[in-house]
Amino acid sequence: MFGYGLLLVPGSALGGAWIAAIGLSLLLSALLATERVGGRLGLSAAGRRTASLAFAALAVVLLVAFVVVNYASVGPGVTETSG
Repeated sequence: MFGYGLLLVPGSALGGAWIAAIGLSLLLSALLATERVGGRLGLSAAGRRTASLAFAALAVVLLVAFVVVNYASVGPGVTETSG
């Protein structure tokens, strides 16, 4: 998802950065859930779980905000009649 966000940057800098932030949050969530990364950072099992859930929740909040903002920015269609 992070890479997809970077691909969107030329078309929409804010939208691309937003999608990339969602992907980065998911990546950090997954990395912090592993023993290898958590051990390097000195996190206990409970600390790894808490940090992982926090980044997953951040990703969900960013996703919901993205959908709400994009839905709100698209207005209802206007039908034009000629004649």
